[in-house]
Amino acid sequence: MKVSAIVMASGHSKRMKRDKLLMKLKDKEIFKYIVDTISTLDFDKKILVARKDLILSYGREKGFTSVKNEKSFKGQSESIKLGVKNSDNVDGYMFFVADQPFIKCETINELLDEFDKNPSKIIIPFYNNIKGNPIIFPSFLKEELLNIKEDKGGSAVIKNNKDIIKKVFIDTEYENIDIDTKEAYEKLRSNVYG
Repeated sequence: MKVSAIVMASGHSKRMKRDKLLMKLKDKEIFKYIVDTISTLDFDKKILVARKDLILSYGREKGFTSVKNEKSFKGQSESIKLGVKNSDNVDGYMFFVADQPFIKCETINELLDEFDKNPSKIIIPFYNNIKGNPIIFPSFLKEELLNIKEDKGGSAVIKNNKDIIKKVFIDTEYENIDIDTKEAYEKLRSNVYG
């Protein structure tokens, strides 16, 4: 199966009150973790959608097609649309969030294997039974993805296609952590790197 990896890195970090993607964990900025992980994997195309030139430049260095999001204020829908529009003729779109730094290559490959077996399904990981990312959408849902409005993200498409969801259950300690608040960031820094 040909799959595009699409990293969404255009958020405004409203709850954090500063750009969380540029905050550091250990020795590097948060957004670099997912970009570095994906850069080691064999995707048909790797796309990074961001609003900051620093992030876009790093993506280019790592072999990504970097796409500037000029309408990030409209919400996650713009990142999804730009990712889909910049994908080639693929079988699926795998959407990553840039504030989830600890996803393992093994987990990504497990989800891709599941999509390979079920190419007409939406593949959704459940970490310790909690829905998470990355999610793979089959390409026949392209038009639905391109018609998402505002900050609804892929959840609107999932809601309309409940009959084709394939859940993948993953037991993990840190992979499902995303960093939305200062408290979450400090807790992560002390627990993982303390």
